[in-house]
Amino acid sequence: MGSVNPNGDQIAGMMASASDPSPINMINLIRFRAKADYPADHACARESLTGEQAYQRYSAATLQFLAKLGARVVWAGAPNLVVIGPSDERWDMAFIIEYPSVGAMLSMIGDPEYQKIAVHRTAAVEDSRLIRCAPRATP
Repeated sequence: MGSVNPNGDQIAGMMASASDPSPINMINLIRFRAKADYPADHACARESLTGEQAYQRYSAATLQFLAKLGARVVWAGAPNLVVIGPSDERWDMAFIIEYPSVGAMLSMIGDPEYQKIAVHRTAAVEDSRLIRCAPRATP
């Protein structure tokens, strides 16, 4: 079973640093489901979307939340070869989002309007990694 949403300990770790005003970068690695897996009572459950199509809906809707926070996508790419790491590891999408602070990110994920669109992400994603990083100068 893949990692799709954070667990309680991971949320608690983010909450513990919510008052830090420093910017953060979030590295996202995404593997899509072949077929999106929506709750049976969701309108999209009848559409037979791929995971990638469901994620596109999520991404398009999320951009407005990022803009409102002053967050932005700073890099995006399509992984195509694992050079160091497990050779069977596969990711369909990789990107980095810069948030003004942990608190800003938490305010977004706590927003009821954002939570309505997060169903597309959950339906789309087979496995993911979300890694918080503190920006630093290049060595």
